[in-house]
Amino acid sequence: MSIRPTRRIAGALVILLRTQIVLLGAEGIALLYRIRLLERVRAGGSISLAEADRADYLVMTSVWIWLLVFAATGIVWCVWQHRAQRNAIELAGGGLKFTPGWAVGWWFIPFANLVKPFETVRELWKASHGVAWRSLNTWRVIGWWWALWLAGNALEWGIARSGTPTDISGFITRDLWGLASLGFEVASAVLAIAIVRSIVGLQERAVASPIPQMPGVVMPVSSDSRAVPGMPSPPSA
Repeated sequence: MSIRPTRRIAGALVILLRTQIVLLGAEGIALLYRIRLLERVRAGGSISLAEADRADYLVMTSVWIWLLVFAATGIVWCVWQHRAQRNAIELAGGGLKFTPGWAVGWWFIPFANLVKPFETVRELWKASHGVAWRSLNTWRVIGWWWALWLAGNALEWGIARSGTPTDISGFITRDLWGLASLGFEVASAVLAIAIVRSIVGLQERAVASPIPQMPGVVMPVSSDSRAVPGMPSPPSA
């Protein structure tokens, strides 16, 4: 069986996802600071030009740094998923719907990328259990991860399409929606970490033991993996 280890690249992916979470938190703090200044103005107070510039600078800087990390995360995710999909095909004895190339390629097809990436990750997680994968139910965490990812992106799209507000209340509302989108994105990243670690553990377990596994239950394969009753063992983010 030709299985290529993914733990190292998965570790790098987890680090990048955690970095995204930290940066999203920093952006949230910057948005809260700007909202506080705007609330002061709406209440009849005043702010200095330096305060206004500082608030905008903090928001924009956090956004740009996050975008750079997001791009790096996307590249590493694609490499990891391609390799993990190849492993899953071997573990399942073939018969998968998605090739490694299309498991990655669907992320870049407009409109199809609203559904297909979820299907590829769902199949990857199932097939990583081994030959009995077809009878497994989808892990709920995967559905929640995808729903949160779509919700965050939908809010970001809506904010971008709404244009520039015309009054203070409009600016505050826009930033509040921005905070909501950050919340969805943070939650999605946390679940993505759980999914990555679960798939790595599943594949290592399938290679190490030919004994059929119970659907939805994975024993730890290393000292840093902890089993969670009733679901695969995604370590905490």
